[in-house]
Amino acid sequence: MKINTNIAAEPLKQNKIDSDNLLKQLASARRVNSAADDAAGLQIIDRLTAQANSASQGMRNLYDGMSLAAVAEQTLAGVSEGLSELDSLTVQAGNGALTDADRAAIAEQAAQISKSMQQQIDNSSFAGVKLFAEDKQIAFSSGDTLLNLNTPGLAGAVSGNGLDAIDFNTEAGRSAAQNSIQSLSKTVNAARADLGAGVNTFAGAARGLASANENVSAARSRIEDLDYASAVSRQVANGIKEQAAVAVSIQGRISAEQSLKLLA
Repeated sequence: MKINTNIAAEPLKQNKIDSDNLLKQLASARRVNSAADDAAGLQIIDRLTAQANSASQGMRNLYDGMSLAAVAEQTLAGVSEGLSELDSLTVQAGNGALTDADRAAIAEQAAQISKSMQQQIDNSSFAGVKLFAEDKQIAFSSGDTLLNLNTPGLAGAVSGNGLDAIDFNTEAGRSAAQNSIQSLSKTVNAARADLGAGVNTFAGAARGLASANENVSAARSRIEDLDYASAVSRQVANGIKEQAAVAVSIQGRISAEQSLKLLA
């Protein structure tokens, strides 16, 4: 004959499992921590997480592209300023009141400006990538598409246009220099315009990714995140159930002992 049967043991065990799950959810602040919590929900969360991570990396790529464009544009702005100074010097050298020594001083100043321009072009780089060594199309992935920035090849552009050795002593030399300055200025200004348009395109794409990422993160949060108020209420209820089950278990043991004493 079996007298000590604890009918509260099974509910107590199940209550313990529920309490452990709730503690895990409260600790992680997530409703879904494993497939056991919500198998279908976990798969959706994983897909949304992958999508959000891709969008985040795409935004970082685009911001790198915008930074590269800013460096390139700054270099071209310096070159454009140098070309403007050279143009002014060619006009100044046409002043009939100047002596040969004056024009020699202008030539020396122009040589320094030309050298500085070529150094800016040759040294311009971003993360180790030379920006003006050759005509280049630099691609940046936004995740779904590739966006490009175009930079012109300007290696040797100053010397190739004769701007490192301008003849300031003759009208023909000065006129040839002005034509070369105008030609190079058109190339530089066109490149700056392309870079500016590229930055605007990248910025628009980054805003689109940010908006999409916000929506994806919100959707994932609705599935994954824990309702703290509800979880705490369930934890309190489980605590009450556990205390009740323990009380019933103790009472069951007392009753069994009393029965054994009567039978004895």
